[in-house]
Amino acid sequence: MKIKGESNQLIQKFLLATILFTTSLASFGQKPDIILPTSNSINTELLYTGNFVWEQKVSNLFNSGIPSIPNKRFVTIRKTAKEITIEERMTENGKDVVRRKLVVNAKTFEPINATSETDRFTYNLTFGTKIKGELENYANGEKEKFDVPIEEKFFLGSSLEILVSILPLKEGYKAFIPQVTFDQGFRTKVMRWELEKVQELKIPSCKTGEIVDVFLVELSNTLTLTETYKIVIDKKSRRIITVVHNNGSEKFYIDNQEDIDPIKAKFDAEEAKKMISQGTAKIFGKAYTVDEKKPRSILESIRSRDKIIAPKGSVVMLIPNTAYFKEWVEFNLSVQKKFPGTIVGGDVISGCSTYPLPLQVKEQTLLTEVTDHKGNFSFQNLKPGEYYVTVHFVATKYTHTTRTPNGTYNIVINPDGSGSANQNVDVTQWGSPTNVLNTKLVIIKKEGEEVKVALN
Repeated sequence: MKIKGESNQLIQKFLLATILFTTSLASFGQKPDIILPTSNSINTELLYTGNFVWEQKVSNLFNSGIPSIPNKRFVTIRKTAKEITIEERMTENGKDVVRRKLVVNAKTFEPINATSETDRFTYNLTFGTKIKGELENYANGEKEKFDVPIEEKFFLGSSLEILVSILPLKEGYKAFIPQVTFDQGFRTKVMRWELEKVQELKIPSCKTGEIVDVFLVELSNTLTLTETYKIVIDKKSRRIITVVHNNGSEKFYIDNQEDIDPIKAKFDAEEAKKMISQGTAKIFGKAYTVDEKKPRSILESIRSRDKIIAPKGSVVMLIPNTAYFKEWVEFNLSVQKKFPGTIVGGDVISGCSTYPLPLQVKEQTLLTEVTDHKGNFSFQNLKPGEYYVTVHFVATKYTHTTRTPNGTYNIVINPDGSGSANQNVDVTQWGSPTNVLNTKLVIIKKEGEEVKVALN
């Protein structure tokens, strides 16, 4: 391949460096796999197809630079007998920044055509015995025409992670992968990726509640020296679970697995709608919490507890306890039990976040508000059945005074010779807002019933 007289030299340097490097490795008894479109190591039968959403996370738990709107990569992989199509859309803060499409040979993974559109450049290229097409650089308004022969086989950069997922991965596997990229919008770049390390690990799956066997694959760009990839791949399905790309700044993407629903029960939206709109029963009561930290005697604790009333306007939610919701609760509790949080730097980091309620379930819930300064709320037009009622508010605690002996004494001597020794105490006053989330299971047994509940 020759583009403006420079890429041919780059490929020659790449091939020479590869030969020299692999020869030196061979002298140490290692035989890295040289991956080309003619390589038998490429097994497209392993390819995992479908629609995926890779959401950007913060890989460093103590990194404060969390995007206000999570950045995402929307990836679609389709396969026919002749072609594999990879479409990708990338967003930053909710706005599209990259759209690209790549079509490759279904057996060799060799590129057939590729398009890309970003805020800096666009290109539209076809591949055969030549590269043909056009690249436009928005920075300077230049358009570069491509009509050059392809002298060596290569892969395109946008397919790298997916190509890795269909290689013969195992502990100790090493490989070299040639890559051509047009992503900078200036000239074609020929690079070599070194697949340095493969580990076989076990990780928890928050979507299934099971332990998954995975490959952790580490790659580095031997020309830039600093650009790296870490890719976690499901060993059985070859689905890409995590991608960590570091090119000066680290981007950490996790597959949300939005196509996986761990809840087997079917949600009956019509039945849930009837439960909250076509009955004559009522649930009412007061929402509050109890100040458990206020010092009191045992007798005071028995007689009464200090109430902190939910402020007027606090949102109260009612959820029909359908078969779907029951299984949803059981699944989330079991996952939290299997994969509990760990303590990192004094903070509890959750092992798995809660599997979210689908939109169709959320649509069949009721919301109301606390109507006064006594914490009153109510729901009407309910049918007999089970309901979860929940309230969330911020409770401002009472200010307390505590006295703690500190081990020092005041000694007093009186004129008559009498005296005393009193132990000093440290006095502490405290009062801080606390998030309150109270939930109660409420059962309506018959039409027209009015059920009173203390939501505390």
